[in-house]
Amino acid sequence: METTRSQVLRHLVPLVGRRLSIAWRAADMRMFHFGHVTVYEDGSGSAGEFALHVQCPWRIEGPDGIVTGGSDLWEPANPNDDIDWDTWNYEDDGNLQDLRIGMLLGDYDPLTGSFTNDTGFLLVENVEADELGGATIVLSGGYRLVLFPSGSTGEDWRLFEPQSEGPHFVVGGGKIEDQCDEPDQ
Repeated sequence: METTRSQVLRHLVPLVGRRLSIAWRAADMRMFHFGHVTVYEDGSGSAGEFALHVQCPWRIEGPDGIVTGGSDLWEPANPNDDIDWDTWNYEDDGNLQDLRIGMLLGDYDPLTGSFTNDTGFLLVENVEADELGGATIVLSGGYRLVLFPSGSTGEDWRLFEPQSEGPHFVVGGGKIEDQCDEPDQ
């Protein structure tokens, strides 16, 4: 029987050699796309060859420490502003996570609402995994995207090919869930 670690590695290995090309968000779910980007003909958006949708705790580590992570969504982009916490909203008022991902990737597409990688780095060099569904995607330039499931139920993350009708590889509750055929973006 294949272990959780080996299944995670087998599904993440196709990312090696591909660039982290897009990052965007739907509410508090962070989505990272890897590889060549296809822009939809109807102008509704774009997608990489692989999409990683993350709902568990995560962080991007860089040469100087944590660049950003899931918790930064709940922090204002500029903490020196006079914040009215009764009305502050991470979507409308700006948040630290979006700010730092934008700084890392270098470009923003207002049409699709996504940050796009216009840098010469952030290529996937290696992938690592553990027995609890956690994963590390090692990126060039001294960066790493680290996923760490922290609950016993609920979806942690999924990997799929947006341009394919193939199944999604889903980790939930720190273990592999049945693969599903949900169409997504």
